[in-house]
Amino acid sequence: MPKITILDRYVAREVLAPFGMGVALLTFALVTGKLLKLTDMVVNHGVGVGEVIGLMAFIMPAFLELTFPMAVLLGVLLGFGRMSGDREMIAARACGVSLYRLAAPVMMVAFIVYLLSSWFAFSIRPWANISLEQRLFYLTRTRVSAVLKEKVFNSGFKGLVVYIDKVSAGGDGLQGVMISDARMPEQQNTIIAQRGALLPDVKHNQLTLRLFEGSIFGVDPKNDASHVTSFNTYDLAIKPNESFGSTWLAPDEMSYATLLAAIRDGRASGKRNYEAETELARKYMVPIATLLFALLGVSLGLKPARGGQSERFGVSVALFFFYYSLMRVGQTLGERGALNAFVAMAIPDAVFIALAIWLFVRAAEDRGNESRGPGDVIWDL
Repeated sequence: MPKITILDRYVAREVLAPFGMGVALLTFALVTGKLLKLTDMVVNHGVGVGEVIGLMAFIMPAFLELTFPMAVLLGVLLGFGRMSGDREMIAARACGVSLYRLAAPVMMVAFIVYLLSSWFAFSIRPWANISLEQRLFYLTRTRVSAVLKEKVFNSGFKGLVVYIDKVSAGGDGLQGVMISDARMPEQQNTIIAQRGALLPDVKHNQLTLRLFEGSIFGVDPKNDASHVTSFNTYDLAIKPNESFGSTWLAPDEMSYATLLAAIRDGRASGKRNYEAETELARKYMVPIATLLFALLGVSLGLKPARGGQSERFGVSVALFFFYYSLMRVGQTLGERGALNAFVAMAIPDAVFIALAIWLFVRAAEDRGNESRGPGDVIWDL
């Protein structure tokens, strides 16, 4: 085992402090986007604060998987920027300590975070996503008000608009139901019923809206005809949209073994599951960004920032946004089958590994100060 020196511990501490701050700050920024929806569940749907906190805990792993690489970049930029601003980097280099040696503890920290991020990608996030799905399904099963609100037009179901005149006190009965069903554009229906009940269908992981004593008014645009059908009991199978979680086992909810099985079954049937293949590639490729951002942060952290640490924070956000944009492009190409999944998801890593190595070698050989280089261009942008 290599000996851990005072210098290693010092550099690691300088990086870990802003890294921890970055994880908290960036995760909070991402969670804020969900707070409005979660607050609406408390205020308008009668969901308890404790239950909402539980939902937020299941949402967090998906955010942490993204914030870990970004926080590493932020931590290295702020840590090395502070040491560079206080001339500590100049003192270390003057004592014969190369940038390769100074980067060693940074890369060790990044490697630990890479392992943590991979653990989240392969194990924690799929478990959290499926747990969130189950918890949301439980809420719809225990309280109708979590899904349907009385005396308003509820659009929480894809292709359906549901109006409920009154929800019973126990939450298990509906009075005065009117539904606009536009799930099939060629055959749109309006359903009116005196009573109804929302029932969970655990077997098919969906909900059944059972209606009593009503009529279905349908329109056939092709024949310019209409029809009316009366019923005593009518079951309408509905699937909550993304507002209440998906109702099928998505690739990002699958365990590693299940994901491989889905890919294998798709290839065997001749209809490849490109979404599953892309998700598998994503699990391998995205955590690598942790190592790339660490290496990139070392070279960029040496550059003076007139705007101080806030300027470095802006640079880290901009770089991660660029990486995320490339990742989304690659994900779209992979899910459409336009490119091999691993090739598509490797696009951002390929761009950033070339950029990171180029800038690091220039900085290590003191060629970055000879004239304006790529680091200056990035900072200017």
